[in-house]
Formats: sequence, C-alpha cells, structure tokens
Amino acid sequence: MSAEPPLHPRHLHTLVLLYLAVAYGADDDFAPAERYTIVELIQRWLPYMATDTVESMVDTAFAAASSGMVGTPESLAADLRDALTPDLQRRILTDLGHVARADGTLSVSEADVISRIRRAWA
Repeated sequence: MSAEPPLHPRHLHTLVLLYLAVAYGADDDFAPAERYTIVELIQRWLPYMATDTVESMVDTAFAAASSGMVGTPESLAADLRDALTPDLQRRILTDLGHVARADGTLSVSEADVISRIRRAWA
C-alpha cells in the first residue's frame, strides 16, 4: 500500500463514523476491542499518522456519534459513494466485518448495519 491514503482526508472522518455505525450504532456498546480495531484500521489508511492522533480522531467521532450528531449508516455511505471505487467499497465492507467481530461476536444488528451500507453502495 502506498504512503498516501486512497481516500481524500476529508472522507476519513466519514469513514470513522461508518466504522462507528457498526461498532456503536448497531448496539449502543463501544467495546475497547472495537475501538482498538477502528484505530488499527484507520492507521492502515493513514500509516503516516501518529497513533495518538488517530485515537483522538476516533474519540472525537465517537463523541459525535454517541450524542446523535451524525447521520444514518445509509447517509454516511452515500457521502462516500462517489469517492470509492468498487475495490475500496469491498475493502471497507471487509473492515466493517472486522469491526463487528472485534468484541468476539457478530450481532444481528451489526450484520444488519453492514448490509444496509452494502445496499447503499449497490
């Protein structure tokens, strides 16, 4: 993977919110393992960014998500749709599966959110 993320940096905040839609929005629980996984996945998009900066980005997005200040998974996916190639969509859907299973279980609500995101990109 190149040093530059395949997404414009302005889309990365939306990507974090999409990951949080699965990790937190699906079941109102944000497990430490889910947070760790999201930080790790974002660092794959931004390998040059310090871990504490990525953690701060995730924590800021979580504060917005937990206060209801973000859109639906479908609206977040729509915001990214034009910026993503089919390969990037598949990569993100795979990432979302990792986020959902980070706490050791894949809940029905998490699988439903991932399916709704996939349909928004269809």
